[in-house]
Amino acid sequence: MAIRPLRSAAVLTLSVLALAACGESNGTAQDGGSAAEDSQAGERAPDGGEASTLPDTDPGADPEPGEDPGAGADQRDTDPGAGSEADTTDDQGSTRADPAWCSTDALSASLSPLNAAAGQRYAALVLTNTSETACRTQGWPGLTLESGDGAALPTTTVRDDSRAPTQLTLTPGASAWAQLHWTVVASDEDAGDGTCGPDPARLEVIPPDQEAATPADWAFGQVCGAGRIEALPLAEGDGPAE
Repeated sequence: MAIRPLRSAAVLTLSVLALAACGESNGTAQDGGSAAEDSQAGERAPDGGEASTLPDTDPGADPEPGEDPGAGADQRDTDPGAGSEADTTDDQGSTRADPAWCSTDALSASLSPLNAAAGQRYAALVLTNTSETACRTQGWPGLTLESGDGAALPTTTVRDDSRAPTQLTLTPGASAWAQLHWTVVASDEDAGDGTCGPDPARLEVIPPDQEAATPADWAFGQVCGAGRIEALPLAEGDGPAE
């Protein structure tokens, strides 16, 4: 009878030891699973993808050739080279500014005869810069014939465009000239008695791009064809070379 309590105590002790061993085994298995999961988590990105498959999002990655990671509208606008061409153009324009156009007051007009042909007459109209500064001129002069008492006579100025006009710069004392051509043979545009009207005494010359006129003495007789005068555009100099 005394043996039974000892056997019961032994059985109870063995049961406690078995339960403790089982609990330890389960804890070890759980710890091992947790470590495995931690190991797998270290090999995956937070979104479940492989951590080594995102090279483009690496903040230290080099940009593609030809790409400026900092380029943008603000940087282009503040480029120190921007606008240098415009600045250079402005500076050059200010240092080589063209002179003003020749006003009527800056020019004097004169006429000299050129070789004549049968019924045809030619003269050189010369405009001279009488001012103290250089000026520009270009194109055809305007012409009006006048009688001795200052009355305007019929005049038709025809622009001869067989030569292109060029821009001329006249320094003080320099001249530009235009060839004038007219006829002394009466036509249907003139009076029925075969005359071409009174002889002009002056030729009022309006420089290109001006409104006022400067006078030149006219000593070449009448101008037929209702005062028709053909004029070439102004050229450099004071007449044709000899």
